[in-house]
Amino acid sequence: MVSCKAHKNITAIWHIYSYQNKWGAVQLSEVETLAISKGLIVESVENVEFGFMSRQKGVLLKTDLGTALYPREKLENLDLYQKNIEATENLEKFWHSVDWFFPAFMNRNQIFDPIKVCGIEILNHSNYPKKPLQKRFDSALSSIYNFSNIIPITEDTLKKSKTVSKHVPLIRESILSFYSGMKIVAVAGLIPIVENIISTIIGENTDQLTIIDKVNKCIDKARDNVIKIHFNHAQWTPKEYLEPSVLKITDERVFILETIRNWLLTSFYSSTAEYDNYSGFNRHVFAHAKSELWQNETNFFRALGVIQAMAFVECFAVEESKVSLFGPVHDENSEALRQEVFACMNYQLIKQQLLTKQKSEKGLPFNPTSSGDGWLTRASILSEKMDKEVIPRLRENGWDCGYISDPIKDGEYITVHASKGGKILKVALLFSCASSNELYKKLEIDHEYILYQGHQNKQGSFARGIKVEVRSLSAWIAPN
Repeated sequence: MVSCKAHKNITAIWHIYSYQNKWGAVQLSEVETLAISKGLIVESVENVEFGFMSRQKGVLLKTDLGTALYPREKLENLDLYQKNIEATENLEKFWHSVDWFFPAFMNRNQIFDPIKVCGIEILNHSNYPKKPLQKRFDSALSSIYNFSNIIPITEDTLKKSKTVSKHVPLIRESILSFYSGMKIVAVAGLIPIVENIISTIIGENTDQLTIIDKVNKCIDKARDNVIKIHFNHAQWTPKEYLEPSVLKITDERVFILETIRNWLLTSFYSSTAEYDNYSGFNRHVFAHAKSELWQNETNFFRALGVIQAMAFVECFAVEESKVSLFGPVHDENSEALRQEVFACMNYQLIKQQLLTKQKSEKGLPFNPTSSGDGWLTRASILSEKMDKEVIPRLRENGWDCGYISDPIKDGEYITVHASKGGKILKVALLFSCASSNELYKKLEIDHEYILYQGHQNKQGSFARGIKVEVRSLSAWIAPN
């Protein structure tokens, strides 16, 4: 672990040349001579470059009392660092405001293009109220975590992971469930995986640790190793270069890890009383059914996103992890899953159409699930019946159909207003005879005909007291 504490003679070398403002030009021989004069046994001294996003120059000194990395450039003289301070702080606040973190395993265009498309300007995000901003960002999630991301990462990146690979069959099943219409079941299947991955990354008995302790220990483990790599495995470097606020700017890996930590602590694992975000993607809200918010279907993409984030954490926290930071390979396994997903989507459409037809013909009720109620399918059927049956019959008898409404979900009906010779005729088409008596009474006020598609099902009961003509569409003859 890189530390700001070391033997006084190692730190003395830093302070002496810093006081003399010589680190930019000091010779290696001078550093070695000074180290020897301090009683250190010098194993090697060399010029190196360190860092991640922008490489910095430094002197790496290896001695019997430890290894030190002395930066040759002061932070205030690093142009790229100075230019990125404000932008990085703003970006960090943005991720917190939208209740998410910097996604892993993606290039910047994959992340920021969908955000721009949904109408968010990151630079001015603070001008948006919290909930509308989060709602707008929510619409970008399915574009950020699209097929080109979730399929190859599942079949390549996650399968190579020591901590996630055992969950891949369940992750795969959840993906197929989501695209088969069981969207909320897919979310529920993924949420419990996260804590298991965190505990596995820690790699020791975690029974006595709170979830907050687990998260911090997990992220700290990854962060410490990133810092070690950042500083060329030195054991000491000056304190100012180790400040979290500095590392988040000089090393994007640290920035990503800290945004993941912040989201896990302040959102996913925050207490129910303190949770107040649009998505409802909170572990305690889910576990105790405190709210139906967690059933937001876009939480499927959040669930996959946090699992991917934990694979990113593993890259640095788990020894000899095989997870690569580079993009996944779309191989035959990815193609197989992609074809399965497309098959599920096609079968789902066919299933909805078949069930809708069967239930409509038999007058059976449509029982909604938490993932959907099939309204879009029924709405398309209403539109089709209006366009191909009601309107042609009216026009054959000389009626001009001037207004046709969109399908109306509340009551599930569609209407048309027709005119001929100064007369106005209004016709309503219900999806099912088995509609409420209140709806019949509402439509009776300004419609001459109330039709329903499908067969008669207790019409006398549902349409009791109705004075206008009520008929099955198949038995209706348009008036002259």
